[in-house]
Amino acid sequence: MSFEIRPMSVADWRSCWRDAVTDPECSSWLRGVLESCIDEKNAHWIRLSVRWAVDPATGDYLVRLPSLIGRQITDQFCARVGDRLYGLCGLGIGDPKVFFAGGSSPSCDSMAQVHAVLGAAFAIHGSYAEDIGRDPIRVPVFIPGALMPEHLAAETRSL
Repeated sequence: MSFEIRPMSVADWRSCWRDAVTDPECSSWLRGVLESCIDEKNAHWIRLSVRWAVDPATGDYLVRLPSLIGRQITDQFCARVGDRLYGLCGLGIGDPKVFFAGGSSPSCDSMAQVHAVLGAAFAIHGSYAEDIGRDPIRVPVFIPGALMPEHLAAETRSL
């Protein structure tokens, strides 16, 4: 695993969305978020990431997803590991906890490999794909199970 930070283009966002459409296990939540990223009518109010972490040898990647003001208090990410696409939520700057979101949790058989790949991606990407100083998510703590994004606000209050 050799991730590097690269600029992200509109074509890259479309590739992420294509990955979501071709992964039959991709959650409808993640598909919807990615579709909003490529929908030109939404382009004026969504601030898309301009950098992402990519492993050029495998095609695996990690990118920060836009959060809608007033809807999510979390960091949201999209990650491709092998042929699968995962939605991820972090609790925000200062917290290393990462949840698989929208029902996109890896199988028991692939969990260790997915965690290893995502750990390497977060080590390079962090929260914003740039150096912001101390960023605990660079060493993520994966929380078991999948969390539905609409329930995340209530879950984070109880942690």
